[in-house]
Amino acid sequence: MKQNITEKRIAGFLIIVFILALIPVLYIGKYNYPCADDFGFSAYSHIAWEETHSILQVVIGALTTVKERWFGWQGTFSSIFVMALQPAVFGEAGYRLVPWIMIGAMSFSTLFLLYIIVRRVMGVRTSVYLGISMIYLIFALECMVDKTQGFFWFNGAAHYIIPHSVALILTGLVIWLIKNEKHKFYKMVLACIAAFFVGGGNYISALVTAILFVSASIVAIYTRKKEYVKLILLPFIFFFIAFLTNICAPGNAVRQGEVGYRPGVVKSIMLSFYYCVEYITETWFDWTYIIFILILIPFLWELVKTIGNKFNYRFPILVPIGSFCLLSAMFTPSLYAMGEAGGGRIFNIIFLDYLLLIILNIFYILGWMYRHCGLGKSKESCIESRNIKLYLLALLCLTIFIGGLYSRVDPNYFTSTSAVKSLISGEAADYGEETRKRTNRLQNNDQQSIQLEILKTKPYLLYYSDIGVDADDWKNNSMERYYRIKEIWGIY
Repeated sequence: MKQNITEKRIAGFLIIVFILALIPVLYIGKYNYPCADDFGFSAYSHIAWEETHSILQVVIGALTTVKERWFGWQGTFSSIFVMALQPAVFGEAGYRLVPWIMIGAMSFSTLFLLYIIVRRVMGVRTSVYLGISMIYLIFALECMVDKTQGFFWFNGAAHYIIPHSVALILTGLVIWLIKNEKHKFYKMVLACIAAFFVGGGNYISALVTAILFVSASIVAIYTRKKEYVKLILLPFIFFFIAFLTNICAPGNAVRQGEVGYRPGVVKSIMLSFYYCVEYITETWFDWTYIIFILILIPFLWELVKTIGNKFNYRFPILVPIGSFCLLSAMFTPSLYAMGEAGGGRIFNIIFLDYLLLIILNIFYILGWMYRHCGLGKSKESCIESRNIKLYLLALLCLTIFIGGLYSRVDPNYFTSTSAVKSLISGEAADYGEETRKRTNRLQNNDQQSIQLEILKTKPYLLYYSDIGVDADDWKNNSMERYYRIKEIWGIY
């Protein structure tokens, strides 16, 4: 017990850092309000709540939205159902819960997946599991590619962050099914529900899930684990049914008609590899990733030592290549559908999987070194050694120093510093007041048309989009449906 006291202290420290980083991010949510597609996708649900205050009628409204969009715009029915239930449906104040929902989904799914792999399967100490998990979550929170679309704009996050989170839970459930004999029926039911949801969500999470299902089946067949194939098969069937329903929606053809240029399948795949290299080398690899890797190494080394020689690490080249191919595949759906690599909300989930793949590859490389180079045979925790303590302390000081410099020059570089800046400067409160007054006018309007001032304050985290000066602007039309007003104009 004495041997691992430093591990526990570091894990506890990382938990405290994560909680402290969350405080301003969650607090600024009190000034968050719906915008753009939030209105269009939840109009039926909102009207149902206003007229009946019945949860059942709200759900029926959401299902009506799913049907309308499935035939008229896109096939991602499970995402659309969630979009139609955005929190402001039950009152605009509910929208402040959006960062709680999105960060909660990201955190819970990550903690669950890593718990199944690190604690249940590998049997590693809780302090090591918490250390790895908190490092990931702190980095994911602070360095999210598009922080607004990741944590504060419900519609965009519901379409990407939530299906991504459910996909992680699905992965954990399938691994748990394979490795644990208890309560298999309940795990199987949950896995089938999760698989169906992911199949009906965004195409990026669905494609990755399909690849993982097929890969797991091939490995199970190759290793002659027929019982594993049986456990994978039922969730895969539910996933396949949902995915087929998704891609065969008539609305997809309608939406594709709006796109001017689309590369073919082969060109989309080739471009996916190109963009994956470009984003990793030119966009997503800076000093923060170096810190991320360096601080992970002691914890992943303890993970490797705990497993010992139980695992062979026979494919030190195949794992990085497979990881690169999987990450590249995440660029393919948007390239094929729109001819571009994607927007901020798409990059968000690619970024999150990129972090997980970094963890996997560092673990595998360290495992190969342990197995084949005869390193780390001591049973004592390396984190307890004086040199590692100094190493981690130096990393902490370096992170604070460089992070402080970056935050000083660009407060929006990190999510927490951006929130603190907006709160201290008062722009968050000003934005909240502007949107509150606008909302009151919309709710109390009894005319067929209304003029609304274009928002003047645009906090980095809270502002995503606004109405236009033209009443025919699609964002104006979405708001008109939501508040049942014939025409809305924006004025300066």
